[in-house]
Amino acid sequence: MGFKKGGAQDEGAPSGRYRTVFHADLAPADAFGITANELRSWLIAKTRYKSIDIAAYDAGQARLGDGIILLHNVRSGGDGAQTRHWQLREKNDGGYWLSSLVVHAPSKPKNPKQRTWFWLDVEYVRTADDDEDWRPPRAGVPGIARKLLAAVDARDHWAALTPTPTLVRPDGVEDLLEILTDEERRLPTVVASSRGQTVFDSWRKKVEEVTKFLPGVASLYILDPLAETEFNKAVGGSFEVRGGAIRTYLPGLDLAIDEDAARHRVLSEPRIQENSRRAAQLLSGFPRRLAADGRLPGPLSKLARTAGLVAPSPPRTLPLPEENGETSLEALRKEVTSLRQENDELRELFEMVGDEEKKLREEVADSQSEMLDVTEDLEAANEKIAELSDWVRVLRKRLENTGRVAEAYVPTEEPTKLPTQLPEVLEWLDDLDRVEFTGDIDKVWKLEEKAQSSTWAQTAWQVVLAFQEYADAVADGKFNGDFRKWCAEPPSGVAAVSAGKVRPDESKTVHTNVKMRRQRELPVPPEVHFSERIHMWAHICIGGGAGMSSPRMHFYDDVHGTGKIYIGYLGPHLDVKSTN
Repeated sequence: MGFKKGGAQDEGAPSGRYRTVFHADLAPADAFGITANELRSWLIAKTRYKSIDIAAYDAGQARLGDGIILLHNVRSGGDGAQTRHWQLREKNDGGYWLSSLVVHAPSKPKNPKQRTWFWLDVEYVRTADDDEDWRPPRAGVPGIARKLLAAVDARDHWAALTPTPTLVRPDGVEDLLEILTDEERRLPTVVASSRGQTVFDSWRKKVEEVTKFLPGVASLYILDPLAETEFNKAVGGSFEVRGGAIRTYLPGLDLAIDEDAARHRVLSEPRIQENSRRAAQLLSGFPRRLAADGRLPGPLSKLARTAGLVAPSPPRTLPLPEENGETSLEALRKEVTSLRQENDELRELFEMVGDEEKKLREEVADSQSEMLDVTEDLEAANEKIAELSDWVRVLRKRLENTGRVAEAYVPTEEPTKLPTQLPEVLEWLDDLDRVEFTGDIDKVWKLEEKAQSSTWAQTAWQVVLAFQEYADAVADGKFNGDFRKWCAEPPSGVAAVSAGKVRPDESKTVHTNVKMRRQRELPVPPEVHFSERIHMWAHICIGGGAGMSSPRMHFYDDVHGTGKIYIGYLGPHLDVKSTN
């Protein structure tokens, strides 16, 4: 319930929803009692800046103030399980913040297979529909979430969910390794290393600042200097974290497979020091989306399917004659007016449930589209790997036939290095002289929210390398054609990408639509165009598919002018005719 609202405080799921789901070893009475106490404590704290009637809350009334409705529902299952659901709506501008807190307790809390579950959702629902460019604000980490995480032993299976990072000393490293490799872990585990000569307590405060958007959506740990040494020795070089870096270990971690290391992102210490707020946003983006879009645990999933979670308002007593000095008719008229208003508000809540179902279906469709994109990328990569493996076998055989067996198996002097984050691609551009990024870095950061971002980073880097070699060849008079032709008929041994990813132009609809044209008018240096803006119709599909979930790289080929290719945009798919 949230409880803490926050405009664009931090990046999260596209809907802006905050969600946390955790379990605790609590009896029903304890779980419900703690929740009610923490909710009341939070409401009291909130009265400092909002008019909330605590007496009305204590009396079990639904209306707590102007535009503030709190519904409470209690259910008992046939198996003896108990569920309590609080739903809060707070009017705000052209909509309202909707918060839902469910506590589901089993009939046998001491049974290790049965757990008491807590499920909290917070998001903004817009009722006005007068701005097509409106985007929902992000819900900050709710105050009630921090209170509950501090009050109960909240768990993601073995991992502890805490308001601030847990300190790990050498004797706790083994437990942390068990958590990281736990197959039932649902959420990311974020591990911060120590930082050299910096006073540890100062660094610990910096880590708390950078992880401030993560409570409830990831388990948080910080290694002391001695624990860091033991931890890195245990996980191996591919999975280590050191030098003030913070690493996010996703579920499904396999320390025995070095190739798995690329999934588990590292946020470097320089990036943390450069901009702590941006680092906090980057660190929280994917965990928040994973928490918001992930599958609910079995008991809660069943509950969501079978239970109506919008409760009716509490029963009311009709006023007695001459109540508060009013005639019974006057009091009854006021009561009817109040009931009508509550009825309208409840009707809106029911309509919202229908909207939520529609939104959920759209999100599922988007996720399926993204999965298809990833599958297509993997299929293409596997085909390329198979082709290159065949070439390696053929070339080695030829070397062996000429008596040069030793040369056939000499490893490369410097193995190929691929980026794991899209901003890294832009940093590496400094080493190239034919490709320049002129776009908005914030759009690039936006893609880091997605699970496929590391794959996109590698694809983007392959595109950049192809740009460089193409531009060199054109400038040297060794190639006559555009970039798509370069990729469709690549000279032997050069860097290129699938020609199907290269789109040299946009549709007629995009060209003639003012808003869509403006989106593709992107920055360039003055030596390219005096206005420092130019339309970049040509673009690359960075993802595997052609759908809206696949990001785009828009570019301008000025090799015949300034000798460079300018990337004016790298980010989510720009609007087209089918954009909703």
